[in-house]
Amino acid sequence: MRLIDFNLSTIDLHPALQLYWEHDGQMTAVIDLRTTHQQLRLITGKDRPLSLDQLRTRSQQVDPHVSLFIDQEPPQRLYGYRLVPHQILFG
Repeated sequence: MRLIDFNLSTIDLHPALQLYWEHDGQMTAVIDLRTTHQQLRLITGKDRPLSLDQLRTRSQQVDPHVSLFIDQEPPQRLYGYRLVPHQILFG
């Protein structure tokens, strides 16, 4: 999924929705962002999750055509998300 596609598909969603990565039946908070090699990497951890509004603010200067990845070794490309109450779950 590209950043521009994510932004367009979430334009009408509440800006306070929290961001998580869902994998192997577990949810991990998205706590920061990093750009490398035409990738926007979502950094996960145990801190407070970013909100949708924070992701939009932090990625304003990023090329909208970059692809979204989870920052791990090797990076995992993200293809979509789903909505649950108060959360966006990348998967």
